[in-house]
Amino acid sequence: MESGYSLFHAVPMTDQLQDVRRLENEFADAMNRMYAVGNGLARMRAALEVQTATSPDTWSAHAPAAAPTAPRPSHAPAAAAPAPDSRVAPVTPVPPVPAAAPVPSWWQREGAVTRVLALAGAVVTLIGVALLLALAMQQGWFVPELRVALGVLLAVGLVAAAHVVRGRESRLGRSSAAPVAIAATGYAAGYLDVVAVTTVYGWVPRVAGLAIAAVVAVSGLLLARRWDRQLLAVVTVLGASLLAPVVTEGFGDDVSLFVVVLSAAALLVRGDRGWPMLAIARTLPATSLILAGIAVDAGDSAPSRLAIVAAGALTLLAVVGAVSAARHDRTDLVGSAIVAVSTIALLTAFGVHGQTLRTTGFALVAVAFAVALAVSSRGPVGPVPTPLATTFGAISGLSALLAVTSGAPERWVVSGILVTALGYAAAAVTTRSRVTLWVAAGTTVVASVAYLTHPAAYVDLWSARDHDAATALLDSALAGGVAALGAWGVDVVRGIPARIRRLTRVAALIAGLATSAVAVISVGLLLGEALGATSAGFLAGHALATVMWMVTSAWLLLHGLRAESRRALSLRLGLGLAAVSVAKLFLFDLATLDGLWRVVAFIVTGLLLLASGTAYARALERTRLPEATA
Repeated sequence: MESGYSLFHAVPMTDQLQDVRRLENEFADAMNRMYAVGNGLARMRAALEVQTATSPDTWSAHAPAAAPTAPRPSHAPAAAAPAPDSRVAPVTPVPPVPAAAPVPSWWQREGAVTRVLALAGAVVTLIGVALLLALAMQQGWFVPELRVALGVLLAVGLVAAAHVVRGRESRLGRSSAAPVAIAATGYAAGYLDVVAVTTVYGWVPRVAGLAIAAVVAVSGLLLARRWDRQLLAVVTVLGASLLAPVVTEGFGDDVSLFVVVLSAAALLVRGDRGWPMLAIARTLPATSLILAGIAVDAGDSAPSRLAIVAAGALTLLAVVGAVSAARHDRTDLVGSAIVAVSTIALLTAFGVHGQTLRTTGFALVAVAFAVALAVSSRGPVGPVPTPLATTFGAISGLSALLAVTSGAPERWVVSGILVTALGYAAAAVTTRSRVTLWVAAGTTVVASVAYLTHPAAYVDLWSARDHDAATALLDSALAGGVAALGAWGVDVVRGIPARIRRLTRVAALIAGLATSAVAVISVGLLLGEALGATSAGFLAGHALATVMWMVTSAWLLLHGLRAESRRALSLRLGLGLAAVSVAKLFLFDLATLDGLWRVVAFIVTGLLLLASGTAYARALERTRLPEATA
């Protein structure tokens, strides 16, 4: 009995001892983890104290003590405790992040006050000079010759003073806006002298006065180039441009030619490279003055053709400057703007003349910019940035459309627009240029809107009788060619997304169906007129158009089964076209057609629907059999 009792109690005692040992091990493991967490927190605290220090003195004064270690539990086994000192990496001091400096006010920035004072001083001085000249004339001070001489001396003295101030700043290693403002005031005073000797006193002819002003402007541009100051060049060009109509007491050919010469001088000084404000200053005022001259001459029976020469030269200078600036800066957009603005003056100059000169001029502008696009798209001139190339292409397309609408007879206007769109689409396919493709897309949109006059005329018999069926047939053939070449161009030009390609194919298919329907109805009308049965030809054309659409729908459904990659698209197009055919049959043909043609349309369309369904089922089954046996 005793041995049994001892054995009975030995088993539970052994289990309890194992539980105690297990709990001790888990407790030791937990303490070791807390010990590691304590060391990690200590290291992080030390690193943060170093980062928040603001100077080396602070580091030394508040140097963190050695990272404290968490006490190791006395009851944990010694072997289970890690050795933190051998594993803890030394803390590297991180230099403090300097605080962001406060942004100073505009008047605290370097050179801001100098520029403001210089500009204000230039304006005030110029006003004072003008008031002095006016007061001298009113009071009769000095003789006129002496007044002009004093004005010239003042202008020369201001420019000389600008040179002195510039030289002194260069020796001291400084640069400010003061010399530029002083020199600009001197050139403005020189312009006032030119006004005095031409308009006020009439001592020199107007052309001579413009020549003197050109000499003053060129000297200012050369000085601006030497000092590399765009502001001085801008002020010089603007002053001379605004002076021109004052000297000539109006607008006209003299002013137009003068501003073109001034623009050419400004272009030769810098070539628009890095000076966008100079490009604007030499183009926008010149364009405005040329347009003002054209407006003055617009009432005459024979407008001056010198405006065309001036506008053409200004446009050429704008193109050269834009290409030069684009080669220097690929992100330049000013060049595109000045080319577009200058072209407005050129197109306006051609637009005020007779039909022959107007149409010829628009056509020449279209060809010139198409050549500019081709030349600038590749070396050695290009390639120019996309915005500038797009501007060239857009101007070419717009000019071509203007040439067609202004010169073509009324009967062939739509045909001319379609031929224009066809030409740009062919150019896009040939050159594979994305910009040319965009121009082709723009002209195609215009051509599509113009073409809508034909299907709109075939809605009822009365309007169809009065419509030109021969022109509609020709335009339908041209429109179909535009749709085909447009889809081809989208396929061959690189960089076009796949979604755009698919949408273009669908749009080309829809355009082809619409143009083919118009062509079939046009043929029916022509045959009906020849046979003396216009009404029958119109009805036959509509019935055949519906049948043709249904045949195309069947072809799409069967073709989609042969090409796995295009099955879904062909199925959708085929079903959609079948739905359109049935809708036309019930909504239009049922109300418009009568007699035999209504019966033919319904019977043939119904038979085609049945045949399409049967053929599609058989073709689908044939495609499934190889898949099942594979």
